[in-house]
Amino acid sequence: MTEEKEFGSVLVTRKNNFVTITMNRPEKLNALSPDLSDSLLKAFKEQANNDDARAVVLTGAGPSFSAGGDVREDIDPLKNMSVKEFNQYLFSFAELYRQIYRLEKPVIAAINGHALGAGMELALLCDIRIAADNMKMGELFVRMGLVPEIGMYLLPRIVGPGRAKLLCMTGDMVGAKEAERIGLVEQVVPLDELIPTAEKLASRLANGPASTIMIKKAINELSEMTMEASMDYSIRLQFQSTRTEDHNEVRLQFQSTRTEDHNEAVKAWLEKRKSVFRGK
Repeated sequence: MTEEKEFGSVLVTRKNNFVTITMNRPEKLNALSPDLSDSLLKAFKEQANNDDARAVVLTGAGPSFSAGGDVREDIDPLKNMSVKEFNQYLFSFAELYRQIYRLEKPVIAAINGHALGAGMELALLCDIRIAADNMKMGELFVRMGLVPEIGMYLLPRIVGPGRAKLLCMTGDMVGAKEAERIGLVEQVVPLDELIPTAEKLASRLANGPASTIMIKKAINELSEMTMEASMDYSIRLQFQSTRTEDHNEVRLQFQSTRTEDHNEAVKAWLEKRKSVFRGK
């Protein structure tokens, strides 16, 4: 079953139990205008309340994933903004970034062509990045005398502090193979295989157990801890490994054994058949 819906400059296509969100400004290389950003926010907000879709693919129509901020639509109006208006403008992007990162479903970036500046930020917010072999990524903010937004937070966690500083301070672009080598993307495929590969993975994750979401949430939360908090967590983990209270990892494991999916997995294993998960 395939259903399509438009949110301004964004096309949302539902296929069975996952959706593909497509930025649809190909004539502008999907540059992030205020309209496109608002359309993306609405599309992702809908997915937060859509129980029928359990995974999301994010991609761009035409030759580019996203060429970044729309300089013509963004920079000129910024010059005439008050401090209050400028803060509201920045917070609108922050709301979009939070919505993607916090979405309680796996989000896969299918990156075609360029993912530059704010376009690269969108890719970094996704849980998994699959790149076409023609992809180029770059944190180009420094070339405009600006600093990356969410990239300074996410990049060090993905490629390490040193390489993150190098990419952010130089604004250099990275090709697909180099991006895969340094862990910036998880997989590189020919352009014509990009969407089928991403959607195949989305379908696999959407048909997985409820613990898929628990894993995403746990990894995100652990990565946000300070070193001191993570050390304290590790000490408590060693001491309380057999307990469920005050222990995130054990609690998640305990919860996962209470799900219908876990019961189905055990039953299927005993019956020597493939599990049929329902995300419950």
